Amino acid sequence: MTVQITDCTIRDGGYLMNKNFSPEFVKSIMKNLADAGINFVETGFLQTKVNGESIVYHNSKDVVKYLPLDRKNTQFLGFCDNSRYSIDDLDDYNGQSFKWMRISFGKHEIDPSLRFCAEAQKKGYIVQFNPMDAIGYSDEEWKSLVSKVNEVKPGSFSLVDTFGAMHLSDLIHFFKMTDEVLDKDIKIGLHSHDNLGLSNALAETMMMLAEESGRDIIVDGSLFGMGRGAGNASTELLADLINRKYGGNYNLPLLLDTINEFIIPLRESINWGYDLPMFICGTKRAHVDNVYHLQKTHNCSISDMYEVISNLSPSDRTRYGNHYSKTDFSALEKEYETIKSK
Repeated sequence: MTVQITDCTIRDGGYLMNKNFSPEFVKSIMKNLADAGINFVETGFLQTKVNGESIVYHNSKDVVKYLPLDRKNTQFLGFCDNSRYSIDDLDDYNGQSFKWMRISFGKHEIDPSLRFCAEAQKKGYIVQFNPMDAIGYSDEEWKSLVSKVNEVKPGSFSLVDTFGAMHLSDLIHFFKMTDEVLDKDIKIGLHSHDNLGLSNALAETMMMLAEESGRDIIVDGSLFGMGRGAGNASTELLADLINRKYGGNYNLPLLLDTINEFIIPLRESINWGYDLPMFICGTKRAHVDNVYHLQKTHNCSISDMYEVISNLSPSDRTRYGNHYSKTDFSALEKEYETIKSK
């Protein structure tokens, strides 16, 4: 059993910067993460539509300018959302850029995402396969998905806590169910959001489960937990735990210096982490765009926000815009007006 880390600072943290970090920031973060021994590092966003953002790429060639000359043993990742990227835009792997691909997708996008995975592998990539909102699947739906994944055989298959709503009991249930059905050569990953303050506890719980089963796993984090909304598990906390209990050899002083030099100063202008709006998203399994809209449009109170989100249907809570359309907030607006008219 091995435990590895994927760092998502550039990608998840990039949301907070409108996908525009300075080139110097991106280069420094990538180099330091590699020097610290982090196993996988996300590089940003692969999108069919590119508007000039610094960490949005059309294909792997656009990423090369940021990658360190000496990558040590670190693998870099190209990330795409199924609704925002086409396999036709992905160039063949040529050894110059990232070797690993990560695709994220909704339940209604399973079949095209499986095809993307198969085609990416034909082009020479290894895939981290990330179905969004694991706990939104029934047991039967999840087992069916895992069976399909076994036919494609990606490098890893992740439990993704899209809305920060996963509890430890959920993690235990889905890990054991996945571990039972998933091909033993495929690693199980975990990508969580800290809406309920459980991201690091979820990761530690999965390490304990993996130790019992012998499954190789990958846990996701970001430096200082930097990410949209409540953020993620913290890379430095994961690294410290793995060093102490699972034979890791990550360079903690370098990670801490990197956070102090590059991440902490960002807190002066942007915010992330647990707060009450993020708690509402987590406890109601709702997308963060809902609370952002209520805050921006109505300066909504916390109690009203809680009531509005509570009254939405499950499908309206989790709805978000894709590459071609904005989020439809009509149901949200209707509930807000209903509450204010009382």
